[in-house]
Amino acid sequence: MINRLVVLLQVFIFPAYFYLWAFFGPYPEDLANFFFWRVSGTSAFGETGDFIILKIVAPLIFALPFTLASLVRATKVANSYELMWRALGKVRIDTKLFYMVNAIFCLFFFILPFGAPIIAVFGAFFAVKLLLYAFGVKKSVPAILIVIPGLLLAAIPLMVTIAFYASYSEVIQPIWVIWAGEKGSAISGISEYFYGVVLCLACAMAIGNFFVFLREGASQVSYTKQVGQRIGIFLKAILFTGILLLYIFVAKWDTSNLTMFIINGIAIGLSGFETLVRWRKKAGKENGGGGGGTLMVPIFISINFIAKYWNGAITFVVALSACIFFVLFVLAYRYAEDETLFE
Repeated sequence: MINRLVVLLQVFIFPAYFYLWAFFGPYPEDLANFFFWRVSGTSAFGETGDFIILKIVAPLIFALPFTLASLVRATKVANSYELMWRALGKVRIDTKLFYMVNAIFCLFFFILPFGAPIIAVFGAFFAVKLLLYAFGVKKSVPAILIVIPGLLLAAIPLMVTIAFYASYSEVIQPIWVIWAGEKGSAISGISEYFYGVVLCLACAMAIGNFFVFLREGASQVSYTKQVGQRIGIFLKAILFTGILLLYIFVAKWDTSNLTMFIINGIAIGLSGFETLVRWRKKAGKENGGGGGGTLMVPIFISINFIAKYWNGAITFVVALSACIFFVLFVLAYRYAEDETLFE
């Protein structure tokens, strides 16, 4: 039921998201030089027509493929979530949260703003197939019945898409500036703050996992002795709160602060020691604590030591952790129809 609810929310989230970007995002207020069909500041549609296309029509076009997929493929998408959570069943809930936060942020900050225009063009063909299905054409449809109407329906999305990509400096570049900040400016992008918060979560996970490891007993390091998940979650929640407060009030939102480096070092050391012992004892297979699911956590923490010298380090590690989540979802979607999960 939770998976179904998520799919239902998607129907409303995607349109709301694109309209928020249209009215509050870094789009140009002066449309005179935005649309490629304008010549010397004049347009056949007029200023009002261009405003309607940019603020009303474009968000609807961009949201349509995602909304239609959520409606038409609702069961399959819900099944995909179920299969994905099954695959992550032995991974700790905090590790799932770590991957999910990075994935959601990348989806709404990079993938949708950068990829939605071109997706909307191909979505026109999907809409044609959906309309044919709605009118009772449920068997194999000749390609010409999809391609020709699809091209006509894709005309407006294609026009808007070309305008967006042709106006890179006015539309897409400001989004990147919000994320990464501007060179020579004292104002940092939100990437540092986002990374700092997730870094606190990663450190809390690494340190908390070590204490859970100790609780299992020095003489019995295998996972045959189960440790209550609630204890581990509560401990990590306390650690996350404490580290986050240090990051805000002591480090002053600066991940390169000495306090954060010390916490990072402790987290890496404890995580490395735990992983080494579990590997030597061939532990972690039953509970998923020492598997690949947690490997990304120390990598995420380690990036902080070189982020000051490599400007793209934060973006790289956030995108990498998000890609792991997306790949898992794509694989789950690929096989979702092969298994009936809901009656």
